[in-house]
Amino acid sequence: MKIDSLESYEDVINSLRKKNRRKHLLFGNGFSIAYDAKIFSYNALSNFIDKSPDESLKELFKVINTKNFELIMRQLENFVQIAQVFNADTTLISKIQKASQTLKDSLIDAVKALHPEHVFEIPEEKSKSCFNFIQEYLQGDGKVFSTNYDLLLYWVLMRNQAEYAIDGFG
Repeated sequence: MKIDSLESYEDVINSLRKKNRRKHLLFGNGFSIAYDAKIFSYNALSNFIDKSPDESLKELFKVINTKNFELIMRQLENFVQIAQVFNADTTLISKIQKASQTLKDSLIDAVKALHPEHVFEIPEEKSKSCFNFIQEYLQGDGKVFSTNYDLLLYWVLMRNQAEYAIDGFG
């Protein structure tokens, strides 16, 4: 299929409306990057690691040649499982598990350091615009999902008093 033969977003939404179908939305990293690419990108997280005093973490990113935290975490977990299958030295396994935990902690530290401090750091017009877009999904009994670590979507929903959003707190 050629790209110019794909339906537009509006065409798809209109078709779903006509068929009275529920619409669901999945947000990934692009949602946060659209808000601020300087803080919500693998590069920003990677820069955080570059400043880390832990040389082994820096080396992992170079060896695996990625800025993707999740990929490195998966590979470390896989390596531990493979090492256990082959009864590898427990000291080595322990070092890898420690590196994995350090990486996870570093990711949490990076997200905490880079994430906006509170909901009102998001400009009102961005919050309203995002909320209006999401309403298309929430009002029609659809669901909105996010794979992101940040609180941006939650903040947009709560700040705009989303009638259909359920956060489990009340």
